[in-house]
Amino acid sequence: MKIPRNEPCPCGSGVKYKKCHLGKPLPGEETDGDATMGQDVQSALADRRVQGAIVVGILVSVGAGIWQGAYTGIVVGAACLLGIIAWASFRNPPPPNPDAGDPAALNFGRQD
Repeated sequence: MKIPRNEPCPCGSGVKYKKCHLGKPLPGEETDGDATMGQDVQSALADRRVQGAIVVGILVSVGAGIWQGAYTGIVVGAACLLGIIAWASFRNPPPPNPDAGDPAALNFGRQD
């Protein structure tokens, strides 16, 4: 059952639900790791992972530039950047479309 935001919190604190337990489990409810984690928290964690990958990519490219030369550092940096972009793009693909039909069928506009 969904609790309205402006109702008193069911925990008995006397505070509105939005200020007390909104987004948190109520006493007596079991927590289930990622299942109870809010979308904003998951989004923040994903952003931190992307930021961490960017920092690691910069450090690796600077290290390669110092060790092997500026051109190698630029190439390694570009490769890291492409890898990070690919990872960020494909880490959470959309769900498949259930009404897609047969993707291998070529009907050339015929109605069956």
